[in-house]
Amino acid sequence: MMIRILLLVAAVALLAGCHSERYESEDLGTAVQVICPGDPSGMCDWTDAVDATLRVGFAAVDISPAGYETWTDVDGNGEFQNGLDEFDDCGLDRLCPGDDGYSAPDEGEGDGQFQGMWLAGFGNSRAMNGIGDPIWARVTWLEQGQTSLGIVSIDVVGWFYDEVLELRAAVKEELDLDHVIVSSTHVHEAPDTMGQWGQDAYRSGVNPTFQAGIHAGIRQGLAAAKESAVPADVYAGSYAIGHDEWEGTGVNNVNLDTRDPNITDETVRTVRFTATGTQDTLGVWINFPNHPEASGSDNLMLSSDFAHTLRTTVEEGAEQGPEGALAGAGGVAIYIQGACGGMMTPLRNDVIDLDGTLHTEHGLEKAYAAGRVTGYVALQAIGSEALVEEPLLSFRARDLFIPVENTIFHLALNAGVFDRQGYNYDPEVLISEYNRPDLLTEVSSFELGSISGITLPGELLPELAIGGYDGSHTGPVEPIVQEDNPNPPDLAAAPAGPYLLDRLEGDHTLLFGLANDEIGYIVPDYNYKLDEGSPYWDEPDGDHYEETNSVGPQARGLLEDALVNLLEWTPPE
Repeated sequence: MMIRILLLVAAVALLAGCHSERYESEDLGTAVQVICPGDPSGMCDWTDAVDATLRVGFAAVDISPAGYETWTDVDGNGEFQNGLDEFDDCGLDRLCPGDDGYSAPDEGEGDGQFQGMWLAGFGNSRAMNGIGDPIWARVTWLEQGQTSLGIVSIDVVGWFYDEVLELRAAVKEELDLDHVIVSSTHVHEAPDTMGQWGQDAYRSGVNPTFQAGIHAGIRQGLAAAKESAVPADVYAGSYAIGHDEWEGTGVNNVNLDTRDPNITDETVRTVRFTATGTQDTLGVWINFPNHPEASGSDNLMLSSDFAHTLRTTVEEGAEQGPEGALAGAGGVAIYIQGACGGMMTPLRNDVIDLDGTLHTEHGLEKAYAAGRVTGYVALQAIGSEALVEEPLLSFRARDLFIPVENTIFHLALNAGVFDRQGYNYDPEVLISEYNRPDLLTEVSSFELGSISGITLPGELLPELAIGGYDGSHTGPVEPIVQEDNPNPPDLAAAPAGPYLLDRLEGDHTLLFGLANDEIGYIVPDYNYKLDEGSPYWDEPDGDHYEETNSVGPQARGLLEDALVNLLEWTPPE
């Protein structure tokens, strides 16, 4: 107890000494826009009487859509087609005369129009046909002195920066929250939140009611987490999946890189928060890069994919596995996406479940198996955790412009498929290579004592975060470059370190992907290749799908430069 009191006194003195005054705007220059504590705006000042107690709260809010109509896939192709497939014209409550609970016609009932909810992540026309498991907004409230930070993970394919800015304004007014980071899990089995997965390529798939429900769910979750916040201890853990595990498939049991060079981050990282002085878990962050798409494109049931059973396994435990039964951590488990680009996916691998069952076919069962395995590894990470002795909270952020070079995105913006604001162009003229908008997006960093993390607004290829061009992060079931690749990457031209996670000073490092925006894949310069005849529309030989869904080749350098400048900024003497 005496050691804890001395640490607390030291932390108070440190905070009061370093942050007794605000920074001036000119101190920050162009590298930093928001910094807490000490922001020039005064929103997160420290005072000489600061209390260094970290208060933490968690909440989980179901954001599953309620209003949609169901249908029958007559030709079995998984795509709704007007005039061929049949739909139940029962309105948004899906109740028709004669059904239990029916009272009266509701919106959309009997109008001859299909009120579909379009699932995102694969192709167009994937109309949702029921609920396999709920989707969530899972929320952490962190508060220390006058600094507060919200960390949110939502089960959607991506959320634009415009939405995040709207949310921040609301929670600043309602909850006096200084800053919030919103990361999408990038699930491919939830309704479209970006626009490009509607009934066809020319109509947005975004449902305004569902979008409003996401805002409401996050706000509700943040309010509940703030209300429940208590003094907390912090533990950080990690577990790197060995090549010999899972019958020699290692990390490839749940995640197979499908783009050369085959580089996969095999480490599951955890942060566990407990009520101070106890082992009563408030919540757990699980940070691991992988596409939640194991259910496959034929699945039409709403689902958070592997994130569902990953979270339940961490909360409730596992009855069996390589180390035997593992107890659950309790609390609220939050899956936070990592550097999942290029292509971290469970689609093309077989999954060995905790009971030894082999899942080879896409579907919810395979997704749930991948989640149980990843959750088990997260529990192993928790088993290795260490107490963060002085969890001092700070964060910084800055926004920046990224040019939209992708001509497919030009078309989507012109058609209103992507509903977000463009900058630095003439909005009265069609978007083209001669009238090209910039997108406003953001990078940020945060620290919680020896834990340090960064956020990036898209799907970063993991080699930009961890390196691995020497084969040190290549899974056991595949070579670093496939022998039959007709256009293999030149590894001699790959960038040398330090890589992004190398630049973080903490003992425990995190990377939150699809955070505060989704601008597409973020690809290394040396291996960014476009088709010479039809750039973005066609792929060149080799593994270059990601370029067709990237905002353009300049994005990587602009984002990395902004992030490095943000990390390297030091207060003036």
